[in-house]
Amino acid sequence: MPSLATAVPLSLPLLDAPIAVIDVETTGLSPRHGDRIIELAVLRADPDGRVSEWGSLVNPGRPISPAASAVNGIHDIDLVDAPPFVELIVDLAEWVAGAVVVAHNAPFDLGFIAAEHQRVGAPMIEAPIIDTLVLARRWFRFPSNSLGEVARALGVRTGRAHRAAGDAHTTYRVLRRMAEDLAPRGIVTLEDYLQGHGPGGKVGPDGLPRIDEPLATAIRDRRTVAIRYSRQGQTSERLVDPIAVQGGQLVAFCRLRQAQRTFQLNRIVAAWWPEG
Repeated sequence: MPSLATAVPLSLPLLDAPIAVIDVETTGLSPRHGDRIIELAVLRADPDGRVSEWGSLVNPGRPISPAASAVNGIHDIDLVDAPPFVELIVDLAEWVAGAVVVAHNAPFDLGFIAAEHQRVGAPMIEAPIIDTLVLARRWFRFPSNSLGEVARALGVRTGRAHRAAGDAHTTYRVLRRMAEDLAPRGIVTLEDYLQGHGPGGKVGPDGLPRIDEPLATAIRDRRTVAIRYSRQGQTSERLVDPIAVQGGQLVAFCRLRQAQRTFQLNRIVAAWWPEG
């Protein structure tokens, strides 16, 4: 499989690029606790106007938690004859080849996909990644940034919620509707979108947030840094002293609150060195 990280020119308008929207359903909330993928879907939109989709139920080799079944409606008996994830790896790579990968809350979906690849020693897919959840927090002010609420606020028709194919379709429609609003603000090209993710909002090929400068230096050298943080539709600016990074979270001493706080990396929309 070719390296896909640079396959799409950064200067290309995002909606002129091949797009692969990914969504997964899972046995629970964390691959670190042994949870697995139970459904996978990819919606692919190519520049020639073709929109196609692929997906499958997945046998996780373990029970689904009752809480997960209550949300997605998938039960253990539904997965008895489904293939294990390892049998889907080649198809998944082909469906995302040369495309920009899009997901809503990408660290969740791609974190699970990365864990499944790691489990069998397969290389993780490589691609530019756009997270519509980060776009919602960075550029919009929705009462809630859940996929369903964002879609409703944008007037977007939703697919079947909490099923992989339905959520992939909804995410794609949300992306296109967001792009209409962002174009007048100068957010058009793939590079614009990646830069707009902010220093803690980009996602690496392992599905975890990738940290850009100067935030990366502040974490490494334990230096005070100013951040702009988005939470519940509100943004605030504060000085923080980084202590540690744990998964997708920054643990730091917050000068504003005079206490240790935990910040979601994908909610840090800007970082800079304070004056003085």
